[in-house]
Amino acid sequence: MMRSFFNAVTGLNAYRTWMDITSDNLANVNTIGFKGSRPVFQDVISSVTIGLNTVTNTMKSTTYGAGIIVDSTQKLWTIGNFKQTGVNTDLAIQGRGLFIIRDPIANTFYYTRDGQFRLSRDGYMVNSGGLKLQGFRVDEKGKTVGTGLEDIRVIQQLPPKSTSAITFLQPSNLNADAATPTVPFNPNNPASYNYKYTITIYDSLGTAYQGDLFFRKTGINTWDIYLRSDIDPNTAGYELSGDWNVSFNPSGRLIYDNSLVLREPSADGKSYVYYLNPASLTIPSTAPSGGSFPANTDWRIYVGETLQAGAPNPGDPISNSYITQYSADFIVTADQNGYTKGDLVDVYVLSEDGAVVGVYSNGRSLPLYRVAITVFSDPEELIEKGANLYTSISTPTIMTPGGAEKIRSGMLEMSNVDIASEFINLISAQRSYQANARAITSTNAILEDTINLVR
Repeated sequence: MMRSFFNAVTGLNAYRTWMDITSDNLANVNTIGFKGSRPVFQDVISSVTIGLNTVTNTMKSTTYGAGIIVDSTQKLWTIGNFKQTGVNTDLAIQGRGLFIIRDPIANTFYYTRDGQFRLSRDGYMVNSGGLKLQGFRVDEKGKTVGTGLEDIRVIQQLPPKSTSAITFLQPSNLNADAATPTVPFNPNNPASYNYKYTITIYDSLGTAYQGDLFFRKTGINTWDIYLRSDIDPNTAGYELSGDWNVSFNPSGRLIYDNSLVLREPSADGKSYVYYLNPASLTIPSTAPSGGSFPANTDWRIYVGETLQAGAPNPGDPISNSYITQYSADFIVTADQNGYTKGDLVDVYVLSEDGAVVGVYSNGRSLPLYRVAITVFSDPEELIEKGANLYTSISTPTIMTPGGAEKIRSGMLEMSNVDIASEFINLISAQRSYQANARAITSTNAILEDTINLVR
């Protein structure tokens, strides 16, 4: 008789816990990145009697239950709805990954789905508690160069950078129908060249200079390219200069010659980029501003790229020639990698790959970091620490966004708590609690009747 008392008490405790969990879910229905929980119930057995019916040769058993316990709580890791905020530093993860943040005081790492980040006074991307978002450093082309996690910091002032590379871009075309000039090349005589393109270059202090690229046809499928820049207006002549002769194949693509058109492996190791040999460049030692330019061995004038692994032999065309020679109008597009000083204007994070980009007053938009994502094979390894944070004793997989794990910028992941389902759980827990309380009342009435038998 007493067993029913204690069984009902375990039910009261279990369903009170369910109500606690449900109320916690409802309380966090608007908490960013919150994951609802559910109780894991298990029955308890006090004893089992097993017997064999020798007449029918069948087994039978009698089980005495000891009620119920809440074995554990289980996080529900379904993805919540995304809310568009328009704030560039608000982030959401499309996938099962988590952001990695670091406590700068205790040097402890935490994990979170809460993507409410902002820039601190020092330029760090931090959450509301001042913990710093982690990522991998990238170069100006957005390729990862960092070997480990770093605090993501957006520099407030971009120092000037001297020009060290000029890259031809598509579309760039030299007219195959152009006539060959009959007079020697003279940058001051338009009759000595076929086309001129002007580009701005910078010294180490950010001082801008005019650089001119001249294109002169020398024969069938052959051209000379000249670079001239008058760095010091008080001195006659061009302080920065370079000359190259290039050839095109009958299909209009540049030819790799292993002399003036050279190759170097690209950063990913799978393709090759091609540039004009900078040995013929004359570089001024100093500029009137007091700034300087990199040595000619550090310069590059990029003219093409091979997309597949390997490289052609001398005389073979470059598969992706940035400059072509077709029977069409002249058009030249080029860029360079120098710039003047810039102050931070804005910062945003690219969706998909999670690149953190700083926008500066000098017109440059530079990728600085890629947000790091961590994935746990078993999310139940995560331990809640409050403030939307988790820790773990196991080592997670750390990766950059892309593939199954994508970053969505300007968005936040809402709580995955479904109010309708939680109300149903609340009613179920309440009714279950009432039923167990009624079991205690009924047991008490039976005990009272038993006692009254001797009266």
